Amino acid sequence: MPYRNQETVASWVRDYLEDRNVEASSVSVLEKDFTPGPDSGLVVVALSNASTVTYIQPVIADGHPRWMVTFEPRTESFDLDATGVARLSADLSDLAELCGYLQGRTEQAIAEATAAGV
Repeated sequence: MPYRNQETVASWVRDYLEDRNVEASSVSVLEKDFTPGPDSGLVVVALSNASTVTYIQPVIADGHPRWMVTFEPRTESFDLDATGVARLSADLSDLAELCGYLQGRTEQAIAEATAAGV
């Protein structure tokens, strides 16, 4: 999917952040494997209440493009009180919303490319 590159994904993330007034410092778009192509546009999200490395990446699942969230393993456990769990829950809700937004933009781009005969 040539439209899914760092520049395109970065513009989608900017649109998302601007529309929702979300802090941009917690989200960055990297060039996956530092080579352009269908698997580029890795979106790294810093959770404000857990130090787990978290990213959203495009994958092909069942023949269809899907955005998936990856939580890398942690080396140690962490404890949260009820307030901390609520904040982590809000972080995860925001992460799910961004993932869904990227999925929607991808589906829109596919529909537009199909309609244009690309």
